[in-house]
Amino acid sequence: MSGPRSVTSSDADLLAEAALARAAAVRGLVAVRELDVAVVVSDLDVGAFIRGAAGFALSLPGETGRGWCRAFTRTVFLAGRPAALAGRHPYRRASPTGDLAWYGPAPRGELRALSRLLRAFQGPAPIQAPAGPLAVTVPGSGTGHQVEVALATDGVSTAAYLVHVHHLIAEAALRGLIRPGDTLRVEHRGVLAVADFREVLDPVRAGSVQTRIAHSGNGTGRLRLHGVLTSTRLAGDH
Repeated sequence: MSGPRSVTSSDADLLAEAALARAAAVRGLVAVRELDVAVVVSDLDVGAFIRGAAGFALSLPGETGRGWCRAFTRTVFLAGRPAALAGRHPYRRASPTGDLAWYGPAPRGELRALSRLLRAFQGPAPIQAPAGPLAVTVPGSGTGHQVEVALATDGVSTAAYLVHVHHLIAEAALRGLIRPGDTLRVEHRGVLAVADFREVLDPVRAGSVQTRIAHSGNGTGRLRLHGVLTSTRLAGDH
């Protein structure tokens, strides 16, 4: 973990097991193509970003969504104004304000021209996250269903935050843990303590949970829990 807390060997084993279980589940999906996504960011509003990521993933046709999921929802984040690019690079989906736009999923070569035109989006480091819980309603008719989301911020740059959160939200939506009209209750914490999520990190009980586990980014090579999403709706339920 970044910051003053350390990871015990049992915590590290638990994180590793959860990450391996996720990788095995993703590789078991039917592949269509190796697909990538690009997100162009003019101005970052965290709530709009989370809402847009869920809406984008839910808008994808089944085979396309499965192909992108098998590619571990690879996404690049670029700095630019979507409206200025629309003539040459039409987007699939944009936020209501036009500050965020999603392109793809497409084979990597089809997004190369867009990536070469724009620089990577950076933003402040660390991320300037909203204080207090954030309620984000996914586009669609209200379901009354609430999904709990916890995100780590200590030592997390804006660029890294976009990567971790997009993976977490998109994969949960593709698994059916997020549906149109759901409300996401988002809480930002400095560090996500493994002990607080030990039960949901158990791969046997992972049917209603999506996690984002990746390297801490501080040069130690250790895994860190960057995000946890919990839904009372089991994956695959209708």
